[in-house]
Amino acid sequence: MPMDRRKFIRVSSAALVASQAPIAGYLDATAPPPYTATVYEADGIGKDQVEALFAVFGGLETWIKTDFARATVLIKPNLCLPHRAGRGTVTSPVLIEAVIQVLIGKGIKNIIIADHTLQETEDFSDIELVSIAEKYPEVKLVFANQERMFMPTEVNGKGLKQTDILKLLARASLFINLATAKHHQTTHVSLAIKNLMGAIWDRSIFHTSLEINQAIGDLALVIKPDLNIIDTSRVLLNNGPVGPGEVITENRIFASTDICAVDAVVVSRYNFGNRGVTAKEVPHIRAAWENGVGEIELEKILVEEVEGRK
Repeated sequence: MPMDRRKFIRVSSAALVASQAPIAGYLDATAPPPYTATVYEADGIGKDQVEALFAVFGGLETWIKTDFARATVLIKPNLCLPHRAGRGTVTSPVLIEAVIQVLIGKGIKNIIIADHTLQETEDFSDIELVSIAEKYPEVKLVFANQERMFMPTEVNGKGLKQTDILKLLARASLFINLATAKHHQTTHVSLAIKNLMGAIWDRSIFHTSLEINQAIGDLALVIKPDLNIIDTSRVLLNNGPVGPGEVITENRIFASTDICAVDAVVVSRYNFGNRGVTAKEVPHIRAAWENGVGEIELEKILVEEVEGRK
């Protein structure tokens, strides 16, 4: 069962406060001392909740410094499989559409939704997101299933040294990582950090030539979303990543500029794989933290609830 979702994580020990220096190379500007990261959560996955989340980060102006009409926003959901949302294996199309509507309402004219899927492009012709994308002339849906869509990139990782990343990342004025929340038999969970694997070309070496968890943690050094949102409208607790498995309905979203922190909070809320673990016990999340990508120690993460308009 999920923990008390309205619980704020607090720190009371002066000794602990004194030890809380930010991770090297990382600082979450939204986190007041003594915290080093902030995660926001909202009850609901509609337009009002999404708009409220953008607002707490200071609005789109936080990331987009040019004319909104000329900006490109890249949304990277989890579209790995041609499944309906109720199965809990992909990002909810309802949430994706809410993000689209908020962006368009702010004046964004160029929105790209992209993912490198696990199946052929034609297998996705009947998913809900196709019809949603067709409703909005500002939106282009890209199934990044061709090698020409990727570019070689060096990685200063402990295991991963080179990979081919999505070229669209270089074009984006704002990159939103819009993950789902599910169990994964190999990596225990698939959340925001794991979702980055859909932005590279060759995933096979992660499974064959590299230690997969370290490689994923290394990937977070080079693919750096501006905003990470985890969809917990439905949470797949076991038999992931493909399912079917036990799915619970939560109707919530979590967001942070710190990809490690948002994963850590969501891991703490649900018994993925029918067992409760901390982020330090999830090897790829720990690897990203040890790389200095972000924060995973819950006592250093401020969790705040955001309410949409009533």
